[in-house]
Amino acid sequence: MSTRLHLPSLSIEGFRGIRSLELPRLGRVTLLAGKNGVGKTSVLEAIRLYASRGDSRSLIDLIETREEFVLGDNDEGDLVFFPDFSSLFYGFDQQSTARPPPIRIASTSESLSLSLRLEDADKNSDSPRFFGSENPTNGLRVLVGKRSRNLSAGPLIYYGGTRKHLSEANARASRDEWPAPIAFESLGPGLLGNADAARLWDAVALTEAEDFAIRALRLVVGDSLERLAVVGETPRSYRSRGRRVVAKLTTSSAPIPIKRFGDGANRLLAVALSLANCRNGILLIDEVENGIHYGIQPALWRMIFSTAEAANTQVIAATHSFDCIVGFATAAAESHADGVVLRLENYEDELVAVQYLEDSLLVAAQQGTEVR
Repeated sequence: MSTRLHLPSLSIEGFRGIRSLELPRLGRVTLLAGKNGVGKTSVLEAIRLYASRGDSRSLIDLIETREEFVLGDNDEGDLVFFPDFSSLFYGFDQQSTARPPPIRIASTSESLSLSLRLEDADKNSDSPRFFGSENPTNGLRVLVGKRSRNLSAGPLIYYGGTRKHLSEANARASRDEWPAPIAFESLGPGLLGNADAARLWDAVALTEAEDFAIRALRLVVGDSLERLAVVGETPRSYRSRGRRVVAKLTTSSAPIPIKRFGDGANRLLAVALSLANCRNGILLIDEVENGIHYGIQPALWRMIFSTAEAANTQVIAATHSFDCIVGFATAAAESHADGVVLRLENYEDELVAVQYLEDSLLVAAQQGTEVR
């Protein structure tokens, strides 16, 4: 089995709040540390874009997650919300007529680089006209290597508090075959929803990966956990509650909803299922410590290190918790897999990554030295 890392390094230019950032070394498992707002989430988003090869669904997901919308006219002249592509670009002001520098994301492991360029809207097309803007810039040009495609976003509409696409992003690709994406899963700081949990479970049900997920969940639930299952129906009407994960315990005759065990159990299940679905790919975890008690942080990281190595998965996570860093350092010292901690910090208005080697990291963790 190949042990090649998809991303041994990463270079990011012009993306969100990152003017320029070099990550010269990423490990089998990498932990990004730093203060809130320094750019850890943006790094994870940049990796997701690179892995997806600029896929339109990933682009719009990132914009929707941060609710970066702009008001515009649809074909009937009604004001509706559109994804704001300009929000992806460093320092861009929506009211400015100047075009921002392109986004560029690259790794030394591949000759391919991903570039995004903001394009002026075609006034003769069906592209939306932004409210209050005489010169809307809502088009996006995506370049991967020598291949390119143009994207224009469809409007968004709300149904029962949930964002839905009235029309999907329109992609016009070049004749050349588009590069295949890198397999990846992305976990946000929030809890995994029932629909995503069911999707991940269906992919590993009745396999060795299912047993792995159960063993991981026992870190929180305990050895009384026997089995897991996803029950319910796919939501087809407003009366349906959809599918949900339930657990069978030796101490209970009836299945118990997994959410009853708290945020920690849900977070561990999400990490375990995502790892099981990420063989030969990349797993991205934002605020990995959420819901996890400090006492099981070392066990969580042992699980991540051992599975990442066995499944040839590269894990890149972000945290601002010192207990999480201590747990990472403990597991890294015990594992043969390469573990790297990078602290992101602003230095004279430049974002830089400071690397901590495993030995110095363990000493710092044991002595309580601040590395966040």
